[in-house]
Order: sequence, then C-alpha cells, then structure tokens
Amino acid sequence: MIRSFRNHLAITMLALVLLFSGCASKRPQELSAACPDIAKTGQLNVLTLNTLYDAPAAVRTKSWADITQFAVSNNVHVLLLQEALLTDVDQIQRLLGTSDSARDLQRILNERSPEPYELREAWETGVPLVLTTANAKLSRCKITRHFSTFLPIESEEAFEGIELKITRNVQVAQMNIPGYGNLHVYNMHLCAACSVEGLRQQMDALLAFVQQVEAKLQGNHVVLGGDLNLDLAKGAAEQAAYETVTRAGFRDVYAEYRRTQFGETPTPQALCWNGVPDIHCTAGVSPVQGLIDKQTGAALPRPARIDYLFLRGADSVQTSRVVFNPGNAATGPLNPDESAVSDHSGVFAQIMLGR
Repeated sequence: MIRSFRNHLAITMLALVLLFSGCASKRPQELSAACPDIAKTGQLNVLTLNTLYDAPAAVRTKSWADITQFAVSNNVHVLLLQEALLTDVDQIQRLLGTSDSARDLQRILNERSPEPYELREAWETGVPLVLTTANAKLSRCKITRHFSTFLPIESEEAFEGIELKITRNVQVAQMNIPGYGNLHVYNMHLCAACSVEGLRQQMDALLAFVQQVEAKLQGNHVVLGGDLNLDLAKGAAEQAAYETVTRAGFRDVYAEYRRTQFGETPTPQALCWNGVPDIHCTAGVSPVQGLIDKQTGAALPRPARIDYLFLRGADSVQTSRVVFNPGNAATGPLNPDESAVSDHSGVFAQIMLGR
C-alpha cells in the first residue's frame, strides 16, 4: 500500500501481542471445485483485490457481501486476494470480525455460488497465531497444484523514517481446463514503501520464479496478478520495472483493453496519471480506511494505479475494468454505483482462452 501506517504492520502486531492473548480455532474442510462452463465457452473471469487487513468488523462484513454479489453476478472463476487476515486471538477476532478473512469470504461465496470455491492461502508476514497477512486464491476451477515462495526481503519505511523488514510472497496455482490444458495463475503482493531498487529486485525474483515454474510445469495459459505497488506515473524508474514484466511476454490486461477498445491511452502510464483521480485508479479512490488510519487521522492516499492483471500467450482480453471505485471525499464521485469494499479497487477481466 501507499499509505504510511499500512506499511508498519510489524509495529501494529507487536502492540497486539502486548495487549491480547489468543486461542486456536479449527479450520473447516476444503470443498471440491470445478468450472465446466470454461470448458464449454473458453471464457475465464478473474478478479484481483487487496482486501485491507485492518478493516473494522462492520466494514469487513459488508465487503464480503458486496464481493460475493459481484462474483456471482459476473461469474468470477478465480479471485486473487492480497492482505487476507489470519488471527487466533479472540479479542482481535472481535475487533476485526474474523479469524481467517479469506475462509470467511469463501464460506459466504459458497452460500451463493452455484459452484463451490476452493481456497489456497500463502502466509506472507506477521506474528504467527497472533496476527498475520496472507495472499489467497479462491477458485471455482479445481486446483491440481499449489505452491508459493518468498520474495527478497526489502526495507519498507514504516513511520517517520523508521524502516522495517517485511516479507512478501508469490503463490501459483495450476488448474486443468478440459479442452484447454493447464492454466497457471500467479498471485503476488510486492513491497509498498520500499525503494524502487527494492521493488525491482522483488520483480526480478517474481519473474525468475515464473520462469522456473514454467520451465518444469509449462502452462498453456498464464495469468499474473495482484498488488504490485507500482505507480507508473512516478517516473522512469517505475516504468523500467514495469517493462521487465512486459519484456517477459506479459501484457497489461486493463491497459490493453482500454487501448484496443477505446484508443484512449497511448501508454499505460497515462492511466490514473500523476495522481489525478479517474476510473483507472486502483488506490486512493475509495472512502474505506483501516482502524489504524482512523485512529491516527491519516489522510486518504494519493490516487494511483498499482494493482494489475497480466496475461501471457495468445489468449485474448474480452473486457477489463476497475471495480469497487466509487470515489471519496477527496476525489469526488467516480463510479458512485460501485461499492467500496477496501481501500483498494479491484481489477476484473474476462479472458478468452485459445486452444
């Protein structure tokens, strides 16, 4: 994330360790998922969303309902989540409304969805059993393989010059789509208040991991998405980091769709340019704030486009849009009919798989 207090997660968790004691909770059994409609139509629907780990309980409960409504209405097959919350501390569960936010969302989705969603989580950072965040995948397509790896640990500025080492990861799931072969979906969350050099090192490690996986278990279709914390409007260094992804054969799904369908953006960095709020921004265009920001009176973050979906290969983009971006007091209304479910907006895409 862009905002300062979101990035000193370790400080928050240390305070919670001192304040609270916890107890373990049981995890429900996993369900078996499938997505036969993709085998018939070839259309894959993907949503990526950073879900705000310290959202107040009431905000979180409403967000689950709104995300579920969107997923059911738009036939979402795969959800990529960043900052899913895990805690075994009773008081924290009451404060934040969950012990496992991705699993609770899975439960609500499966109450509404005609097909069940499988869940895979990959621990990212925090104090185990007390408060941690994770990347998570919810998939209606059966996951046949799943694994993750940590990225290089970079220093991230937390508050007034204090720097902390925060772990980040990337997870990959393999799904077999009858008639279309293997689908590989990568989900990642890169460093926030780190240097551009640090971000570039994590990007290089991410792409090296993708190359290693694809060399051994080549996917017929490869999707990469998540919170890259990469704002192209910042300048040449950020644009160079972005270009390492495109040189690896990945296409920016949302930028490609806006260019081919509307002809409005000659370059991806023109989307959400220079902090000016518009429908392309994925941060700074929601009224939602976490508990820490509310308590400290932190300002709403500067609008930016930092969440992405990338696609490699001959598959085509049917449509893509930024969702959950209603605007806030600083930006004014952007998409007022959209719900606010996090301090991030989501990126949604419909992808037509090639045989």
